[in-house]
Amino acid sequence: MTLGLQSLYYAKCTEIDGVETYETPKELAEAITADLSVNTAEGDLYANDVLSESVKEFVKAALKLGVKDVTPEVLADLLGQEVDKNEVVWAGKNDEPPIVAVGFRARKTKGRFRYVWLLKGKFKLPSEKYETKGESIKFNTPEIEGEFMARKKDGLWKADFTGTESSAAAKTWFTAVPEKAEDMQEV
Repeated sequence: MTLGLQSLYYAKCTEIDGVETYETPKELAEAITADLSVNTAEGDLYANDVLSESVKEFVKAALKLGVKDVTPEVLADLLGQEVDKNEVVWAGKNDEPPIVAVGFRARKTKGRFRYVWLLKGKFKLPSEKYETKGESIKFNTPEIEGEFMARKKDGLWKADFTGTESSAAAKTWFTAVPEKAEDMQEV
């Protein structure tokens, strides 16, 4: 159970020889919603008239973010667009969105938060909606969608942590994309 959503960040990712490295995270926008859906591949093997083996593997995840606003510069950074010296953003047919990681946190009860990083993905061009002002005020807020995959170097696609703001992992959660600790625990 979560009680909110905040602290939405992204970090560009560079992949060289199958190893991903991340730039310093930057704030993406003020978060409204984050809808994560996961796609898995499944296979069942029947033998002697019963289910003998069942395999479920991660394929990809889709993240739909609802945000208060995304600045043109951040959107250009996420979509591989150009910004000129006059701060005009130029979108072209050959733009190539960079690989990024996306992190956020959601408040839980008892002073805890759930911290999440999706480790490798690309965003799609968002739809835009503009509407004239009528007799009542209506906000049009943007949504942006990304598709996330597993990293090549270790097969990981998500980092997930629940704890307080004073927890060791939480203190650096938005200053660097976390990497797996060497002393892994089995759950």
